[in-house]
Amino acid sequence: MNLTPVVVTGIGIVCPSGNWPGQVFDNVAAGRSAIRLLPASARQSPVHLAAFVDEAVAQESVSSDRVAQLSLAAGRRALENAGLLERPDLLADMAIHLGTGSGGNATQDAAFHRLYAENKDRIAPMSLPRGMMSAAASEMSIKFGIRGQNNTYAVACASSSAAIGEALRTIRHGYADRVLAGGSEALLTYGVLHAWHALCALAPADQDVAASCRPFSKDRNGLVLGEGAAFLVLESLDSALSRKATILAELVGFGSSCDASHITHPSVDGQVRAIRLALKDAGISADAVDYINAHGTATVVGDAIEAESIRTVFGHRSEAVPVSSTKAVHGHLMGAGGAVELALSLLAMEHGVIPPTANCRELDESLGIDVVTSTRHKNIDCVMSNSFAFGGSNNVLIAKKYRAA
Repeated sequence: MNLTPVVVTGIGIVCPSGNWPGQVFDNVAAGRSAIRLLPASARQSPVHLAAFVDEAVAQESVSSDRVAQLSLAAGRRALENAGLLERPDLLADMAIHLGTGSGGNATQDAAFHRLYAENKDRIAPMSLPRGMMSAAASEMSIKFGIRGQNNTYAVACASSSAAIGEALRTIRHGYADRVLAGGSEALLTYGVLHAWHALCALAPADQDVAASCRPFSKDRNGLVLGEGAAFLVLESLDSALSRKATILAELVGFGSSCDASHITHPSVDGQVRAIRLALKDAGISADAVDYINAHGTATVVGDAIEAESIRTVFGHRSEAVPVSSTKAVHGHLMGAGGAVELALSLLAMEHGVIPPTANCRELDESLGIDVVTSTRHKNIDCVMSNSFAFGGSNNVLIAKKYRAA
């Protein structure tokens, strides 16, 4: 069966490291951390650290939950970057695939506070539609006039990579010519912060706050929560060529698996399966991958399992293929993480610059992989981005430089 090639023609990012692709990449490539102490208004939470988006960005629709506001901002930037924002004729039959781990947290928090803390018997009338998981995608369709399929994916930290992977399949098999695919997360609320604190997976406030998240470092001790959104415009090659769009990359592989073993403890077997499925889907061997953007959350167990998975698949190349985790500077964006990190991988390929794993004070040598700890210049033709989630969901995306036939 002949599958339609799928290319990337637009990128939009709104995250703690910046609000435009170039700005975000410059900050991430330089290892500039966006992690900081929570504002005084949230200090009653037991969580001290987070990575925030500039408040002024999330004003696209002030009546919506913050997760939808971030989606609208990043989606608008992606459509604008692709030259589609002023093309209602092309937007009408476009699709939206959005990933989010938990949806409208601020709306839900506010409703529960009114019920349980203030002992009120009524909540805001729009609490349900604003708080539902699919609200952000629905808001985007309304705002941009996108009338094709509208799907929301919720698989924790792998949500937006699932959305992008399924968008790849949707275009390949001819169900849509264009998909706005990515994800959004806005979970820095009182209730969610308490829930994460109870899980004991968060990094404590370090003396050097900005360096609190240390993936692959021997002294790593937990993740830092962040918020943000990123979207890619995925398009069939024929569609992109017919409208003379600038092609940023070609998306070539998607692999997805489930550990089926434990809801919070990752599995080497599950991750290896997803990586191998992505390589098979892309029609390449592991030798073709020039850079891996790791899931790399900075937890002791998670980083070790991912390193073992990379060693298992890449064999003798596991100490030669560059690996980095950008979560060290923008935090763990949960459902939005896969989209942000794939976008950064595409920008790394474009610029020939591998962003560092910042704050890696002393590399954990037992990991046995080539962790990039300072900005590295390298010609990159093929990138792989890993997203491994609670629940055992594993998604891996592979992209290549586009070269005209």
